[in-house]
Amino acid sequence: MPIQKSIFDFEPVQTFLKVLGKDIEQYFGAEKGALVYLKPDGVWYAEALYQWLKGKKKDITISSMEDDGTDLEEGKVRDRKVLIVVNESFTGKAHKRSTEAMRARKGHLNIKAIKFAAYRDRPGTADFAVDQYSAEMIWRKGDIDALDLKIIKLLEQDGRSSLSSIAGKTNLSSVAVKNRVERLLGRKILKVQGALNMDRFYSFVAHLHIEADDEAIHNLIERLEKFQEVYQMVRMVGGVKLLVCILVQNLENVDEFIEREIRPVSRVKDIRVEIGELPVLPKTFAPKI
Repeated sequence: MPIQKSIFDFEPVQTFLKVLGKDIEQYFGAEKGALVYLKPDGVWYAEALYQWLKGKKKDITISSMEDDGTDLEEGKVRDRKVLIVVNESFTGKAHKRSTEAMRARKGHLNIKAIKFAAYRDRPGTADFAVDQYSAEMIWRKGDIDALDLKIIKLLEQDGRSSLSSIAGKTNLSSVAVKNRVERLLGRKILKVQGALNMDRFYSFVAHLHIEADDEAIHNLIERLEKFQEVYQMVRMVGGVKLLVCILVQNLENVDEFIEREIRPVSRVKDIRVEIGELPVLPKTFAPKI
C-alpha cells in the first residue's frame, strides 16, 4: 500500500516556506489574513501556507479565483490583508489582472492590503518570490539555489551583515549560512570585497575605443589593468579592438590619461573618445592598491 505524502514532504513546498514563510508571516502580522490562489496551479503553495500559518495560530482563510477575479469568495477576504498566490508568473499578466481585480473590491470589502507571491517570478513584479529571474538564467541550479541567492542578495545590500542576522532572514541556522557562504566562496561563485562609491571620487566617465594590432592590445591590457581609474576593459570584434572605460574628475584628466598611458604604446592606430555621466550601474568600484 503506497504511503500517502504530506504536502510538506514536497521539496518545492519546503523551499517556498523556507525562503518566503517568515516574510509572509511578517506581512500579515497581527492582522487577519486571506490567501487567494489563482487557478489551477497556485493551490499547492497556498494550501501549504494556509496549514503553516494556521499552525502559528494565525487568523487566516483560503480561497481561489481566476486571474480576473471571477469566482472569488468575497466573504473570505472581507476586512483582511490579502495575499494572492501563484506558482509561476511568466509575463506579469496574472499579477496585473489579479491585483487590479482585488483593488476594485478593496473599498466595499474593506481589504486592508494586497500583495502577490509566486514561486518563480520572471518579470520581477511579485512582492514575494523564491526565484526572480530574467529570460535567460545565468546560473545553473546545480551550482546555486534560492537560499544561496537570498544570502547573496542580503550580502549585496549590506556586506557587514552578520551570520546570525542573515540566518534570521533566511530561516537557516548561523552554521548553515556559514557553510553556504564558504561553499560559494570555495567554488568561486561568490566574492566578498570592499568597494568605493564612484560619486565620492569621480565626476565623469570616458569610453576609449582603441584600434590596434593584437600585440598592442595585449600590451595595453597588461599596462592599464593596474590603474585605479580603469573600471572596465573589453576585447571587441571589428575595427575597434579594445574598449577601455575610465573614471575621471574632470575632462582634462581624459587627455592626460591618453597621452600618458596609451599613446606611448606602439602600433596603436586610433583612439575614439566618448564622454558620459557616471554609470547607472555599477555605482561602486574595487580599490586597487
